[in-house]
Amino acid sequence: MKNKTPKITWSRSGGSMFERFAVNLEEYTKTGESPKGGDQYIRYALKLQKERLQKKRVSMQYSFTPRGHFADKDLDCRRWSDAHYTSQMKCRSCAMERTIFKNGKKEYTNRKSMNFYQTITDVNTPQLAENDTYNCPSCGGVSTFATLQTGCPYCGTCFRMSDIFPVVSNYYFLEDPGYTEEEYKAKLTKFMIVTGILFFFFMLFKYLFFDGIPEGGPISFIITLLLSSVFGGVVMGWLLFSFSLLGKLIWESGRSLPVLFLMGTGTRFVNLMKRYSPEFSYEYFSNKVISLLKAIIFTDDPSELAIYEGAPLDGIFDDVIDVFYAGAMGLNKFRVEGDFCFVTAAVILDNLYDNGEKIYQRRNKYIIQVKRNLSRPINMHFSIQRLQCKNCGASFDATKEKHCPSCGSAYHLDYEDWVVTQIKKIN
Repeated sequence: MKNKTPKITWSRSGGSMFERFAVNLEEYTKTGESPKGGDQYIRYALKLQKERLQKKRVSMQYSFTPRGHFADKDLDCRRWSDAHYTSQMKCRSCAMERTIFKNGKKEYTNRKSMNFYQTITDVNTPQLAENDTYNCPSCGGVSTFATLQTGCPYCGTCFRMSDIFPVVSNYYFLEDPGYTEEEYKAKLTKFMIVTGILFFFFMLFKYLFFDGIPEGGPISFIITLLLSSVFGGVVMGWLLFSFSLLGKLIWESGRSLPVLFLMGTGTRFVNLMKRYSPEFSYEYFSNKVISLLKAIIFTDDPSELAIYEGAPLDGIFDDVIDVFYAGAMGLNKFRVEGDFCFVTAAVILDNLYDNGEKIYQRRNKYIIQVKRNLSRPINMHFSIQRLQCKNCGASFDATKEKHCPSCGSAYHLDYEDWVVTQIKKIN
């Protein structure tokens, strides 16, 4: 007797960084506890998303079931580095169930086979990073890594480097249209059984009302029906299943066509940016833009964010309750004006909406423009640098606040990092 494939589970403690973050992300959607291992941008975006869900009076839960060819091991994808940090994109395959509850009742659910991607950032050597700054995970105060290892000056919490690194600096999901061997056999068997039953009743109806019962008696008649249904189920079931696979492939190809058009458009842009930062990479930039976008999407007032300097968004994101990045970013324009560079990119997102009447998913395309001061060196650090109010000298996290909490002065983040200056929804 053939042994069943053992059940695969993701560990919350002894497994890889990928596994632990996946489990913690799933637990976060159930308990609200911020997922350990996510960087500040991830935790902040999730906090804003949680507030959006509460405002809509809904709750959301993720459930991951490892499945597929990369269910039990990390698949190494792209890798990029700078002097201090190395980022590695990893992937695992799983079945993902996303459920929305309203007033305690299940309002929406979908279950899809997904490829789960995570970008994991690690420090190259502790000595190189000890003077870099970080927001204390306990109280949010800004300190150097060296200081945090001896004790946060604001709350006294001490950290080892392993408590902070490695860290997940981005994650997203892409639908996996393929089947495992077990799934393929199970679906084909269902098609054959259903087709066989339908063929049985079709032949029964045909004989009783048109052709008449064939000679040989009832037993011969039943045997003829059974053989016909078995033959019809096997042949017609296989043909129908093959056509369904072809239809699914055509559908997914058409749906992915806009994404494919965006791929490979960033080479010229990256080459231009390498003049200012030899270590600059497309992966770093796309991760950065998606992190900024998620915070803007889930905030109620983007004008209060230092990372956004554009016009009012007219509520285009007000009903969005969850966002999946489609996995490709098209880089369209690059220009330099004085000390600033401006980059225009096309991004495709799979958004989940709640308009108060129904919950639905749409694939939307956006044109995003970002800018940065080129006179300041580009730091590939996954997190924010130490920021000080230029008016009073107070230190605060300007990713989350545009105005200094001490004196109220506006902080212009574009002198330190990338900011979004325009967002247009195309469809």
